[in-house]
Amino acid sequence: MEFRFSEDQQAIADAAEPVFTDLCGDETIKDLNAGDKPLHTELWQQLAESGMLGLVVDEEYGGLGMTLVELCLILELQGRFVAPVPLIPTLVECAMPVGRSDNASLKEKVLPNVVSGELILSPVRPAGGYVVTDALRATQVGDSWMVNGVSGLVPYAGVADGFVVSAPTDDGNLVIFHCAADADGIAVTTQRTTSGELAGYVTFDTHTVSSEQVLATGAAARDMAEKQKQDAFIGLAALQVGVLSEGLRRTAEYVSQRKQFGRPLGAFQAVSQQAANAYMSIESLRGVYWRALDDIEHDEDAALSARVAKFWVGEAGHIAAHTILHLHGGIGQDIAYPVHRFFLWGKHNERYLGTPEEITVDVGTLIAADAETVINVNTA
Repeated sequence: MEFRFSEDQQAIADAAEPVFTDLCGDETIKDLNAGDKPLHTELWQQLAESGMLGLVVDEEYGGLGMTLVELCLILELQGRFVAPVPLIPTLVECAMPVGRSDNASLKEKVLPNVVSGELILSPVRPAGGYVVTDALRATQVGDSWMVNGVSGLVPYAGVADGFVVSAPTDDGNLVIFHCAADADGIAVTTQRTTSGELAGYVTFDTHTVSSEQVLATGAAARDMAEKQKQDAFIGLAALQVGVLSEGLRRTAEYVSQRKQFGRPLGAFQAVSQQAANAYMSIESLRGVYWRALDDIEHDEDAALSARVAKFWVGEAGHIAAHTILHLHGGIGQDIAYPVHRFFLWGKHNERYLGTPEEITVDVGTLIAADAETVINVNTA
């Protein structure tokens, strides 16, 4: 496993950091969150102009042809600045699956517009839970599909220009397709999550999907959905490292300046121990997500390592996010105080694409299915 980023990879992060620094000050982010649509459009366009939105898009479609490793460096930066832009939804969960598909015409139509920043895409999945009414469903009609039902929560649904939809089919399989947000038979109900992120639900009412829109069906669709999920888990871990690391850095600065009984708060053993626990949880998250990235880079099976990374998104999020808030005392509870955003983002990431309990079940299921192989592969 490689523990260092290459000079070229580090150069990408160095080039992107000033963009975030210049455009994502605390007051700017505060004002964006106070608005109806907390989307940093200026940052989005600057990332497009600097080529960052094309990192994981092949060169023939205007991208840089790089990998998830390079994008994770940008996602860590996004986390450090809690910048409201849909990097994971658009690039990881939508552009990457489109790029992997065999649908050449759809690639030519969609990917250049993602690279230029003109197109925001969001992933649409079925709703989870024990009781789901009006479940998302696709029925094949000749060469086309008829889609009905309501999605699960969709990030940035209200501002998305298009969706990459994973819909269960009548025969128990899956079809993955792209559709425009303004297409017939599609309606969006907007929401705001607890972190302030734009979201919503997408309702399909006899929406017709042509064969030209389809990315994959059947076994190929299941494989694509699994790969999409693994990449999203890893990208989410990178984002969470950025969120929690910066939140803890600000906390260390605060407790070194704030005094109680004539001493800085950080001088008290109980405070320093809590901060140390938070730091260790963040570094544990960093280590497991690098392991998952290494599996991806070497074409190894990342089903387990990606889920372990997602588990630690929740574990570190719970430990570090609460510590960050707690060590700020009463001021940390002020929703207008900058550090509170790091807490909200940490908790949002903890539950995105599954709770820690659900991911734990997934990990156990993978190990139980073939314990000897899993243990040998992941301890080699």
